[in-house]
Amino acid sequence: MIEVLKTGLRKPPTGSGSILHRSLRAVNLEFGERVVTILNRSGLLTSSSIVLDTDKIPSITTGEFDGDILHTDSFDALLKNRIDLALITEGTASISAIREMLHKHMIPRERSIMGAILLAEGQMNPSSVQGFEKAVMEEQAKRIRKCRSVEDAARTLLGIGFGLTPSGDDFILGSVGLMQLTGRSTENLRPLISGYNNAFSRTMLLDGLDGYFPQPLLEVLQALDSGNNPDDKIVALERIGHTSGFDMVAGMYYTAANFLH
Repeated sequence: MIEVLKTGLRKPPTGSGSILHRSLRAVNLEFGERVVTILNRSGLLTSSSIVLDTDKIPSITTGEFDGDILHTDSFDALLKNRIDLALITEGTASISAIREMLHKHMIPRERSIMGAILLAEGQMNPSSVQGFEKAVMEEQAKRIRKCRSVEDAARTLLGIGFGLTPSGDDFILGSVGLMQLTGRSTENLRPLISGYNNAFSRTMLLDGLDGYFPQPLLEVLQALDSGNNPDDKIVALERIGHTSGFDMVAGMYYTAANFLH
């Protein structure tokens, strides 16, 4: 039985999982509408991921859960060392204070939607960006200016950008996190998210609608809720992917600003 170092898995999915994507250090198994990510020793802990101590991950082709045991065609693993990634709030967070804490981290990053948010607010000179990236940023900013709600932004920005999973999903996850933090309903986003073709993004965002978030984003939300200085947590979040963490910060910032206006 392989050792599970940690997992944020909310509950094991049913049925048999098949390969959605694989690399040397991770495998995504698709179980119907949901995806479970199996990681080798390290990686992003989410409510749909399992971190194992094994080099056999690249050989996995199928998986199935029997209670707390994961059976694959390469090994079995007992689910233990669970970490609860549910957002529990005190409900006292100030929207204006949150916006100010996030604003100082809104520094344009190559290919991040941060630039488009600042451009839409008149806080950025587009001449500092060139070529195709400038065209994408200006199109994003144009769409943002027309949005009247977070739901509008989620629908409008999805797929407009450089990401592959699809572009805009990290921005939407940040928005969902801020909405959950401040007690706003996210149910208007459920039909949109449930219809995503990308199973990985759909799983991550549906978890967010239920109040479960990747560990680095959860730690930022908890710091914002408590009023503690979130700077170190935000910097850690921004290290995720090329622009994923930056886009989550942009989603939180945009949502806080939207509620204030």
